Amino acid sequence: MPDFESFDGLRLSYLDDGDGRAVVLLHGFAADTNVNYVRSGILDLLLDEGYRVVTLDARGHGLSSKPTAPEAYADDAMKRDVIALFDHLGLDDVLVVGYSMGAHLALRLAPAEPRVKAVVLLGIGESGTGGEDGADRRDALVAVLEADSPDDVDDASLRQFRVMAGLDREPLLAYVKAPGGVGPAPVDGVDVPVLLVVGDDDENAGDPTPLAERLDATLVRVPGDHFTANARPELHRALTEFLGAQ
Repeated sequence: MPDFESFDGLRLSYLDDGDGRAVVLLHGFAADTNVNYVRSGILDLLLDEGYRVVTLDARGHGLSSKPTAPEAYADDAMKRDVIALFDHLGLDDVLVVGYSMGAHLALRLAPAEPRVKAVVLLGIGESGTGGEDGADRRDALVAVLEADSPDDVDDASLRQFRVMAGLDREPLLAYVKAPGGVGPAPVDGVDVPVLLVVGDDDENAGDPTPLAERLDATLVRVPGDHFTANARPELHRALTEFLGAQ
């Protein structure tokens, strides 16, 4: 994967492949492009559908630079990274797909970025409405990341994050501890078409109905949980049908 210099000089890895209308894929917490979009088949699916597919490994994740100071993630740095990537690639008409952390990022990006024409949110629900206490969520993730072993995490819905973090936990802790690093994204000002897809057994996302109502989004429920729904053919079908209509 090539890389580019973001707004603050940090080097971030991205992928840019295919022709056609641009679809930008934003991955989830403790994951990367490979985990969320290559293994699930979404990246190849979109390439086969004729899209130009752009992915970004967020700062602190994947093949991108991994600063360990919380200040490096403050002031919505990840949103500014996506805008910098748009500029770097000269994108002016973008469909954005975000999973979990990437979906919250997409919600913050859409009102601020007129180049975003539609948004697909994967794996978020009531946590995106402001109904969940961001401080509680942040404290829970800190505890998970500081656990010596995944076996020390009692909450099964959070244990997988500790598994995915492996030994490289300091950048993730810095992100979680950054001012405004974790918490519900504001939904006011999102005036583009939105598709919301959530697994039936996704305990991390919570109830997606309130978020769908606030966004006037198309809501699709599919089999699977927070870590398996992305690979389901039902999700793939909903994704391609929605993007094809934009």
